[in-house]
Amino acid sequence: MWKEYSISYIKNNKITSVSLMVAALISAMFLSLITSVFYNMWIDNINQIVAKEGDWQAKIIGSISEKEIESIQSNANVKNVITTQTENGMETLVYFYEIRSTYEDMPKIARLIEVDASVIQYHDMLLSEYFIFAPDNEHPPMLLAFYVFVMVAACISLILIIRNAFLVSMQSRLHQLGILQSIGAAPGQIKTCLLQEALGLCLLPIIVGIGCGAGLCFGAIRLANGIAGAYRGENAEFNYHIGLFLITFIVSMLTILCSAWLPARNLSKVSPLQAIKGEEEQNSVKKVKKFLLVSLLFGIEGELAGKSLYVRRKALRTATLSLTLSFFAFSIFLCSITLSGISTKYTYFERYKDAWDIMVTVKDQNINDIEGTLDIDTLNKAKSCCVYQKALAYTWLTEGMLSDELQALGSISEAAGSDVSVKDSKYQVKVPIVILDDTSFKNYCESIGVNDGGSEWGMVTINRIWDNIHSNFRYKKYIPFIKEQDNTGFSLFQNKDRNDYMVKIPVLAYTDELPVLREEYANYALVQVMSASTWQNMLANMSVESQETYINVQTATDAAIWSVQTEIEQLLSGKNYEIENRAEEKQFNEEIKKGYILIMGGLCGLLAIIGLANVFSNTLGYIYQRKREFSRYVSVGLSPRGIKKILCIEALIIGGKPIVITVPLTIVFVIFAAAASYINPMEFLESMPIVPLFIFACMIMGCVALAYYIGGRKIYRNNIIETLKNDILS
Repeated sequence: MWKEYSISYIKNNKITSVSLMVAALISAMFLSLITSVFYNMWIDNINQIVAKEGDWQAKIIGSISEKEIESIQSNANVKNVITTQTENGMETLVYFYEIRSTYEDMPKIARLIEVDASVIQYHDMLLSEYFIFAPDNEHPPMLLAFYVFVMVAACISLILIIRNAFLVSMQSRLHQLGILQSIGAAPGQIKTCLLQEALGLCLLPIIVGIGCGAGLCFGAIRLANGIAGAYRGENAEFNYHIGLFLITFIVSMLTILCSAWLPARNLSKVSPLQAIKGEEEQNSVKKVKKFLLVSLLFGIEGELAGKSLYVRRKALRTATLSLTLSFFAFSIFLCSITLSGISTKYTYFERYKDAWDIMVTVKDQNINDIEGTLDIDTLNKAKSCCVYQKALAYTWLTEGMLSDELQALGSISEAAGSDVSVKDSKYQVKVPIVILDDTSFKNYCESIGVNDGGSEWGMVTINRIWDNIHSNFRYKKYIPFIKEQDNTGFSLFQNKDRNDYMVKIPVLAYTDELPVLREEYANYALVQVMSASTWQNMLANMSVESQETYINVQTATDAAIWSVQTEIEQLLSGKNYEIENRAEEKQFNEEIKKGYILIMGGLCGLLAIIGLANVFSNTLGYIYQRKREFSRYVSVGLSPRGIKKILCIEALIIGGKPIVITVPLTIVFVIFAAAASYINPMEFLESMPIVPLFIFACMIMGCVALAYYIGGRKIYRNNIIETLKNDILS
């Protein structure tokens, strides 16, 4: 009997059945998509870390004996020990069977072989991917926490779709089930009937949905590879685990079974007579609040629409929350991208767009080795070519050497803080040294008005320091660092803790103009610029910062960048170098930005779909109750036009609420974010992403309107007399 009853109900209530199946399919699909995407992101992060840094869990810096290696291997949890030679010296890599105890076992090993804990290095990045964190850093990284939060929130929202879809369906059947209970149906029989209906309707959609979710994840990875694969050097691979299927399937099925159980629980609280009369529906809300603003704007129809939504507020809560979160997340993301673009304009591409077109880093080469190989005369379509190296030294400054402007700020300690050391009333200051090839140094001296730019004996002092008291890092203002004196020089030394190898270098000139290079310098350092000949002849006891030589090339036009790069690659054939060009970097930045927009847009779209699916399931699922509701309105004189007006007002409220909530929150976010980034709010307003936000808002409104249009058509075709009868099974 119950089997026939269930089959009959499914056949005669196709809209409700289809809405349940669609809700189950959508939820299972997106649950599968979310879990698959995060699983693949996790696996890809691990693969990237292993490829770059290795799969070790800890290592010991420095040489250790064979006996000590045997002692390490005696630890029951140690899987393997490998000793390697690197450019930094000997390293001993340690692998564990149970990696979760890495932070506990390594200190024991250090004590066993009697080495200091400072020589132990943990593979924190790899371990954190397995949710293993150092004891002094028990909290997971913010980005990881964000990923977990998004996944959990999205999963809960999707689960609520299934629950609400069943809740709507079962509430519409309360009248029927009350009649069945009144003629002797036991609660256990009703529960069995509802569970078998749920399984029959949703089992296949859940399996299909899980497969579709995995397929969407595969497509997303292919799309991501198309965007960033060329820049990464390798494509991400699609990975899937049977555990993902089981988790999604079990969660979906448990949600459906629990949701189908709700009517039996409701029936236990309502007598059969009350269920037949529909008193549970009437008494579900004790007091309905007034909606003065809606009534004022739309009249009696607005009041009815507001009260109807208030009565169904619990069922619509997921829809409102999902739509609000989707629009808010989308607006915040677009505003963040805009703020980031403004920031990048000041800190990278716009700032250095006239400083470089091609940048080459040649490893293990001295500037003198490269200077003769590559210069402006060897490159066609090149406007300038500068070969340089970098070094770092220190010097001592007395109070009397500081400029009047700097002393007026309260001396260098007030401006630089801990960036400058103080000892015996003297300040130890960093001295970054830029070593230009002789031709570039001569051209630089001529550009700043120094006539003896060809001199091999001396350096140019960049006499400026950031006035962080009267300006911020976004719009920096500089003041003179030291007093400018003729026939003076600086005593430079490279070891900040010892003043050995001190060399005094004369100053050719003072200026606040840096060489046109793609370089960032410390805010509170005294930058020096010198020729390669000066470096070679006068600083024999000092060394460069790293054995790397840089080549900064500017081309005549952007179109010439690729041809000049080809020429450079030919000239540097056989050398160990890395090359980058501005056009490619900018294109890569744009592609990455598109990828972020695609990912975040997809996430926001997912949240929007969750909300819209909930709107559709509620709108279509509540057809029975709404047919009764509007039949009563018509019976007391409400016109069909009034019914349409009520539905339109409801759609406007549901679709408009996320927008009304999001707009002020976004404005507050922008104000605080712009202030924190020291960006002029007016500059942001000029670039504000109004068009995509407007399109997204229109999509939400349009989808909500479509849901109400479909539900409204069913209501318009309603027979008032048949609907108002309470004593038949519909």
